[in-house]
Amino acid sequence: MKLLDLAAGAEANVQAKLVENALEDVVSAFDGFGREHCAGLAYKLSFQNIDAARTKLQKEEGFDIGAGVAQDEWDFVCEQFQKRHLLAHKMGIVDEEFVRKTDSRLPVGRKVPIEEADVRSLVKILKTVVDTLYGGVARR
Repeated sequence: MKLLDLAAGAEANVQAKLVENALEDVVSAFDGFGREHCAGLAYKLSFQNIDAARTKLQKEEGFDIGAGVAQDEWDFVCEQFQKRHLLAHKMGIVDEEFVRKTDSRLPVGRKVPIEEADVRSLVKILKTVVDTLYGGVARR
């Protein structure tokens, strides 16, 4: 959150980069926590694709990491993770896969917008997902 606070007072191009970095950091931190917390399971999980991790945990453990959030919040989380994917692998440029996975109306070839308020909302929702994951998957 400090990175976002710092971004608030920066010039526009620096602000945009700091907000993008904050999104990447949030997703990386969640992925790191999830991987470490679930390291004792008989299979590997990556939480960078949070929806796939949810599906795998439901199938293998009968446990839903999204149970503590509303469907629209889960959809928002998935979209933010997809935005991070674009930043990390496509220089932030919207591609057809992003449009398909998020039902986005953003045009292909356009830079994906990353909003400070969205990153803050993501952190808030992920706190609930972390609590759910922590309480539902015992470390082995």
